[in-house]
Amino acid sequence: MDFPARAHCLTRWFGIRDFVVLSPAPNAEAIIGESRMKILLSSFIIALHNTQCRLPAFVQVVQHWRRLYAGVCDSGAGMRTHFEMVHLKNTPRQLNHLAGLIEVFKTKLMVPISPAPPILVSVRFTYVLRDWAMHEWPIEDEKGSATPPPEGAWPCVGTVCDPIFELHLAATWPNLAEEMIVDNETYSDLDPTQAPSWSVRVKIDEEPQLLLGDLLKELLVVAAGKSDAMFVPPEGRDEGEGRDIQSALQRLTEPVPSISTLTSSVVSRARRKLTRESNNNVIPELLLNAMLEDLLPDVDPPPAPEPPDESGRLHDQLKSCSVSSLTHRAALLLCEAYQQHGGVRGMLHLWQEIILELRYRWDNNILLPWTEHGHPDLGASLLHQKLQLLNCCIERKRARENEALVQGPVEEEEASASEDEFFECEETVSDEDGSPLTRKGSVRRNDVFRDSKPQHPDGRLKRLGDMRLLDTGAPLYVPITQEPAPMTEDMLAEHEQSLVELGHGEEAAKLRAQMQSASLLSDMEAFKAANPGCKLDDFVRWHSPRDWNEGDTHSDDEDDDGGNAGDEQTDQPKPRGRLSKRMRLPGNIWAECWQSTKSVAARKQRRLFDDTKETEKTLQWLSSLRPSQLVLNLLPCLVHAAMQAFQVSEKCHPSLSLLYEQTFQRTVRATRMQELRHYEELVQKLCQLEMMVSRFQSLKAKFSSEVARDDEKEELARFVDCIMEKPEVKVIGAAKGPVGRVVHRMFAAARTRGRFTPAGNGGESALGEEAPTPATPTSSDFPPPEGREFILRTECPRPAPYSQVSPHRMYCVLTREEFRLSAAFSEDTAFH
Repeated sequence: MDFPARAHCLTRWFGIRDFVVLSPAPNAEAIIGESRMKILLSSFIIALHNTQCRLPAFVQVVQHWRRLYAGVCDSGAGMRTHFEMVHLKNTPRQLNHLAGLIEVFKTKLMVPISPAPPILVSVRFTYVLRDWAMHEWPIEDEKGSATPPPEGAWPCVGTVCDPIFELHLAATWPNLAEEMIVDNETYSDLDPTQAPSWSVRVKIDEEPQLLLGDLLKELLVVAAGKSDAMFVPPEGRDEGEGRDIQSALQRLTEPVPSISTLTSSVVSRARRKLTRESNNNVIPELLLNAMLEDLLPDVDPPPAPEPPDESGRLHDQLKSCSVSSLTHRAALLLCEAYQQHGGVRGMLHLWQEIILELRYRWDNNILLPWTEHGHPDLGASLLHQKLQLLNCCIERKRARENEALVQGPVEEEEASASEDEFFECEETVSDEDGSPLTRKGSVRRNDVFRDSKPQHPDGRLKRLGDMRLLDTGAPLYVPITQEPAPMTEDMLAEHEQSLVELGHGEEAAKLRAQMQSASLLSDMEAFKAANPGCKLDDFVRWHSPRDWNEGDTHSDDEDDDGGNAGDEQTDQPKPRGRLSKRMRLPGNIWAECWQSTKSVAARKQRRLFDDTKETEKTLQWLSSLRPSQLVLNLLPCLVHAAMQAFQVSEKCHPSLSLLYEQTFQRTVRATRMQELRHYEELVQKLCQLEMMVSRFQSLKAKFSSEVARDDEKEELARFVDCIMEKPEVKVIGAAKGPVGRVVHRMFAAARTRGRFTPAGNGGESALGEEAPTPATPTSSDFPPPEGREFILRTECPRPAPYSQVSPHRMYCVLTREEFRLSAAFSEDTAFH
C-alpha cells in the first residue's frame, strides 16, 4: 500500500515492512558527521551479515526530532539498495511541483539505456477542514433544543466542545503514467473532485473537557477527604454552648449571675449564631427555597413516571435506588449545588437544609415523597435505606397516634393494671425438693405459666382456620403482634458485631439467644393474651408448624400434660401430636421464654421498635456525615444516573456496546463494594465512554443528509461505524458517492464562510470570497492542500546497461513546515 493509514515512518517513506534501526539512546550524543555515520553503518552491516540477517539496516543521524536515517540493504543475490534522505525546512521552488520532482528522480537514476523506462506516479493531496460552524454543539433535536436526557439520568453528559476538531480528506491518484498528469509551476490538473480515490480521517481531541467525567473526578477528590477540614460536626458548632454544657456542674456551686450578665451572654451568643448562619448561606434564599420545594414539596407530589429501565439491569443489579426516588433526586440536586453554587460549601448548605426539612416532617407526621413504604431495602444504597427507615418511623408514629385517637383515653385502673402486669417480675425459687416455685404458686417442670385471676381474651386478629387449643378445645386465634423492627445494613452489621463480641461458651450462647428472642417474647405474650388457657404446644402450632408433629403419640412423655387433666374440656376431639425433638431438648430457649412471659396484648407491650429513638439516631447520622462520607454515599446514585444517560447510546455502535458493558460491570462492583478505589476505576471507564459517545454523536450529526435515499442513509451509517473503529476510511464512490457529497458540502460551506483560500486558479483567489455552493463539484470549493505526497517508481538496470533490472523508488512530502525526500536506489553488485 502506497499511503498506509498507520505505519512506521520508514515504512511510509521507503515502502518496506521489515527492517532494523540503530539509534542513539535518548540522552546520548547524536550521530553527526558523514564519516562517523559511514563507519557506524558499515559496522552495523557487517554485524548483520555475520548473523545471516538480510534485513535493511538503518542508522539514525543528526538530531532526533529531524527523523533522518541512512540505510543499506544487501540482499545477498548480487543486489544492493541504498536508502537516502533529504530534509529541509522550506520547499525549493523548483521542487514545488511534480515536474521538478520527476526531473530530480531521472537525474539521480542516470539511466544507462535509451529510451528511458516509464515512470509510474502516485499522488495524494490532503485537505483539512477545521470549521464546523454548520454543525452546532451540543447536538440539537429537530425542534432546535438540546436533546433531553432520560428520566433520572445525568442532565448534562458529553464534551464541552466538539470532540472532532479536524477532518482530513485525502484525494489519491494511484499508479498513473507520468505523461497522464500535468503538474508544474503554472498549471495543475490534479482536481480533488476528479480523484479516483478518496479517504477520510478525523482528528480527535484526546483530552477534552467532559461535563460528567470532570465533575466526578472533582467529587472523588472530595471523597478522598480533601475537604473534610471545613466541616464542623453539629455537636461542635457552638463552642460556647459546648463549654456551658461541660461546666454545668461547676455552675451549680457558683453564685447566681446578675440579669445584666445573663442578658449580655445571650445577646453575644445570638450575635455569633446569626453571623455564622449568614456566612454559611452560600445558596441564595429564594433559590434554596425553590430547590427544597422541588425536592420536598409541601403538597403530595404527583406520581413519578416509571423510567423505561426500572425493571432492567440497572435497577436490578446496581446497589443504588430507583431513579424516581427521593434519594436519587437529592443526589442530583446536591451535585448541582456543588457544581453551580460554591462547591463543597454549597453542597453542605443544601444538605443541612434538607436535614432540617426531614426533621420538620418527622415532627409533623408528614411522609417523605418518592420513598417506598415498609422496611428498608437492603439491596439499595445505605443512604436510601436511611431515608426509608425515617419514612418507616413516620409511618409507625402516625399509626400509633391514630390508634390512640380511635381507642380514646385508657381508663386509669386499666392502665395501672396493665402497667403493674407488665413490670411485675417473676421471681423463681426452689422448694426443698428442688421444684420451681413462683409468687403465683408452684408448678411442675413442664407446666405453663398461668395467672391466678381469670383472663379475658385481648388483641385477637382472626381465627386460625379450624384449629383449637389442645387443653380447652377453644378456637385458636391469631394474635395482633408487633411488627419486627426495621433495620438498615449498618444496624445489622452492628448487631452482628455485638453478638460476635459475646465470645464463645455456653453462657455466651445463652446470652446470644436471649438477645435474639425479643420478637419471640413479644409474640408469646400476645398469643397468651389472645388465647387464654393455651400452652407452648399451641403456640408452636401457630408460630412454627414445622416443629409440631401432627398425629404423633406421647407414649414416652405421657406425664407432660398430667397437670392439665383437671382442665375444662370440650366435646371437640383433641388433636394428637407432639413437639419436635429440638423443642423437647432440655434448656430449649422457647420453653424458657414461654415460662417467663405473661399475657400482654401487643398494644400494651413495650415497643420492639422505638421509632422516636431510631429517628433521632438516623437524623444524627445524616447530619454528622463529613463531606467525604456524604459524597461516598451519593456516588451510587450519581453513577446510576450516569449509566442511565449512556444507556440510550449503548446499542448505537458495537464499540459503544462493548465499552458500556465493561463500564456496567465496574459500576455493579463499585456500588456493592462501596470503596473509593473501585469508584476511581469506574470514573476512568465513564470518561472513556463519555468521550466515545460524544464522538459518535458528532460524527453521526456531521455525516447525515436529510435528502438522501434510504440506501444512501445506510451507507452514511456504515461509514460512521467504520470511522469510529478505523483510523482512516475509504470513501466509496469518491466525490460522487453519498459520503463524498456530504464531505464536499462541508468544504463548500466553509468556503462560503470565508474560512480558507480556495485552491482553484493556482490558489490566487481572494480570502473570504463569497460564492454560492455550486451544483457540480469544483476544485474551488477546497482549500490549498495541507500536504502533498508523491511516489515515483520505475525499474531499470544500474549501474551498467547489462546489469540486472532493479526497482527504484522515491517518496516526497511537501507541507508548510517541511520538505522531505526519501529515495531507495538499487544497483547490481555482480555485473557492474
